[in-house]
Amino acid sequence: MGENEQTWTMESKGGGPAVEAKVEVASNQAGNRDLKVEAKHLAPPDATFSGTSTYVVWLKPKAGSPVNIGVLKPDKDLNAQLETKTPFTAFEVLVTAEHSSQPTQPSGRQVMSAQVQLAT
Repeated sequence: MGENEQTWTMESKGGGPAVEAKVEVASNQAGNRDLKVEAKHLAPPDATFSGTSTYVVWLKPKAGSPVNIGVLKPDKDLNAQLETKTPFTAFEVLVTAEHSSQPTQPSGRQVMSAQVQLAT
């Protein structure tokens, strides 16, 4: 990814009994951070919360509202990955099960989360 890579294990709140997920963050040359969310053994959304169709990933800065940064789509092997960039050094990453990929705020159907605090 980039320099000074750090990893956090996501705490499962659902998503199947065997889900394993992590957040990786690394500095890049532009002064931002490369952010990667990876999940293994992630059950399809409707198996986790009936009537849902997608997993949405949210980034919630320490002082701010959650922002929809994309979706996790489990493949046939139940693995999923999302990569993006962020300027923040302290934030929470949330994954929720949603009815669409474009909600404006997280539902109460939280699947997993991690508190990220980058060492400087």
